[in-house]
Amino acid sequence: MSVNIELGLVVDGLTGREQAWEVVHALVAVLRDEGIEDEVRIGVGELDGEFIVSGESEYPLVITRFYAWRPAFEGSVAEAVGTVAPNARAAVEWGYPDER
Repeated sequence: MSVNIELGLVVDGLTGREQAWEVVHALVAVLRDEGIEDEVRIGVGELDGEFIVSGESEYPLVITRFYAWRPAFEGSVAEAVGTVAPNARAAVEWGYPDER
């Protein structure tokens, strides 16, 4: 069964702009592996001198077997971020538009 899902990503605790862009490249690779790189916009922002990587789906993603896919995807995100920014905090946020 498929479900409509909104995806958000936030990574903070980065050491600077260069590390933020390394995180972006690592996350784009994860999105590419999942075939959703064209559906999720991701970039770097700066807030009070701290660099943050964030992204979100432009519209709901249709995911089959979301209950099985979700933990694997979250693990891939954590691994990708941890590889290039071991002290950063990565959060994956989910929205369920059909429940509104």
